[in-house]
Amino acid sequence: MERALKIFGPRISGEGRTDFPCGSIFRLVFMVAIAFECPAPSMSAAQHLEEHNVHDLLLKGIDLTLKQDYPEAKALFESVAKSDPENPAAYLYLAGVLQAEYADYENSFDQQLFDSLIAKGAALAEHLIENKDSADWGYYFAGSALSYRAYSESENSSWSSVIIDGMNAAKMYERCLEINPQFYDAMNGLGTYYYWRSKKTEFLSWLPFLSNKERKGIDLLSQAAANGTFEKFIAVNSLTLVFMEEKQYDSAFSVVQKGLDSYPDNRAFLWCLMGIVENMPHRDTAVIRSVVSRMLASVMNSPIRNQYSEAACRLKLAQFAMEDGRYNAAIEECKTILQYEPLIGKTKNNIGKKIKAAKEILERAKELVNSK
Repeated sequence: MERALKIFGPRISGEGRTDFPCGSIFRLVFMVAIAFECPAPSMSAAQHLEEHNVHDLLLKGIDLTLKQDYPEAKALFESVAKSDPENPAAYLYLAGVLQAEYADYENSFDQQLFDSLIAKGAALAEHLIENKDSADWGYYFAGSALSYRAYSESENSSWSSVIIDGMNAAKMYERCLEINPQFYDAMNGLGTYYYWRSKKTEFLSWLPFLSNKERKGIDLLSQAAANGTFEKFIAVNSLTLVFMEEKQYDSAFSVVQKGLDSYPDNRAFLWCLMGIVENMPHRDTAVIRSVVSRMLASVMNSPIRNQYSEAACRLKLAQFAMEDGRYNAAIEECKTILQYEPLIGKTKNNIGKKIKAAKEILERAKELVNSK
């Protein structure tokens, strides 16, 4: 589930299409760039951590993260790490919260702390691997550490390291599933890898050692979304993105709605929903406007406002207002967006494009108002 903590959702651009930030998604798309074939596992039971109290606390921390209560989630995982210092889970999930918070707010990121948490979790995972009774958990956590690190490396454009860590993460998940064929959480990471690796290397499908595993990846993600414990909702997000890539928008809508049923204000799921309703063949402007307004409300009510996200939503609402002839409403939305002009070049995603589009709409709206 840790990767669920990292995932951004698709974003709506000012030009009316869906934008996927580089890290989106969640996630292991970066792992597939030129990754080649790994041995397939003999498929097969997600286990309950033996320390039941720790298990329940980890689930609570994941729940807090999905509710976007990052301070409480971090405090809880820190507490678990202190009480059970030999368990890699708390360190890795704490790293996941750092990534989730950064993905959501696009604010500062403590790279040094993140790296130390990954290193600690990876080292403890090796200890679990050495014991046959806990080897499946060890491989699972080792894969999680590698995929976290690959995600971080993708943010820094360290693509050679991304590819190597991504491939090795997939191998760890495969080893986990060889030992425990029903370890559903490992199916999320491996399913994501199989699908996107195959998708991004379709032009090499003629090579004898590179088989297409898109269908296998979707099957694994479906199992993880239905039966996962820690990664259930990241699998929901991952599967949603896969269906969007396949342009199966009705299926994508059905899957992401399961996430929103449990976490109605989760902005990763809401970003996905925005992309889905805008691209559905039976496109309903009223529904799109409602979803955009819902996303904007979530952004505005968050403790730290993501100005890029706010600008993206307001730009879309300005476009709708222009279509409806509500030119004064469009002007107000654009004026709000232009307040963020000093942030050009300072935001993680390029707010400059939103500013430029808002200026164009503002100029046109003023012309139409004055012509009446």
